Amino acid sequence: LHMKRHVETRRSMGGSSREDADEEPAVKKFGKLVEVSRQKRGDVIGARGAVKVQGKKWENLVSKPPTIRVTGGTAKGRKLSRPDVYLRPMMGKVKEALFSILREFDVLRDDAVCLDTFAGCGSVGIEALSQGIGQAVFVDYSKEACRTIEDNLVHCGFGDRGFVVTSTAEKAYTDPSTMLKRVKRSGFDLVTITPPYEEVDYGLLLNKVVTSKELLRDGAVVVVEYPVELGSLPPRLGSNLIGMRNRKYGRTILAVYCLNPGVDLVPRPDEFGELRDTYLQK
Repeated sequence: LHMKRHVETRRSMGGSSREDADEEPAVKKFGKLVEVSRQKRGDVIGARGAVKVQGKKWENLVSKPPTIRVTGGTAKGRKLSRPDVYLRPMMGKVKEALFSILREFDVLRDDAVCLDTFAGCGSVGIEALSQGIGQAVFVDYSKEACRTIEDNLVHCGFGDRGFVVTSTAEKAYTDPSTMLKRVKRSGFDLVTITPPYEEVDYGLLLNKVVTSKELLRDGAVVVVEYPVELGSLPPRLGSNLIGMRNRKYGRTILAVYCLNPGVDLVPRPDEFGELRDTYLQK
């Protein structure tokens, strides 16, 4: 028996050529966020002038950054090391909320694989391993961040269940074949996208995900963290990434999409809204 789905699977869709996809992107360019009045990635209380580009070392900080811990599962309470570069990890309460949602989608299974992009110290992927997912791949373009993730994996007892790739997220989405061979899978079951808000164009980034031929398995879950300044991501990305949840936590929003969700998973398009261009570069 085959599970019924809300939309046709990619194998049966047809009707559009690669040339058509090139002419009209599945997700159009949004533009990058302009500077907004809020803390930026790498800010520490009392050190507003220390903001630096993602993956670069921070200097002259007058206060220590907050502690990052695993919030649930077998490694609950373990403290994670931070690289000596600036990053904006997912807040603990937001991470707890996210994994409560993911349990609804039955993606935290020992036969599933997570791809944690813009991984930083590996907080999200390590949380997934702690809460039951079988394997995780971590992608960050900072070599120092990647070394820290490897140390954190060993510290939490997951050294044999995760591996780290020094790369841009865009390259990982476009060509995941080497990573997938390493984990012996045909696609990822969970992809988390937690970029530095002002350094990416979410439209271009998500278009890479939507148009990748190998990245996602049917039923895969994609999580996107984005700021309230964007308004809302759309309730559908491309033809078959369906918006399931869109939840606001303070000034952070988590959008959860599913690739061809089964009929037992109910989309909630009413949680989504319209993109706001007030803070986007023209």
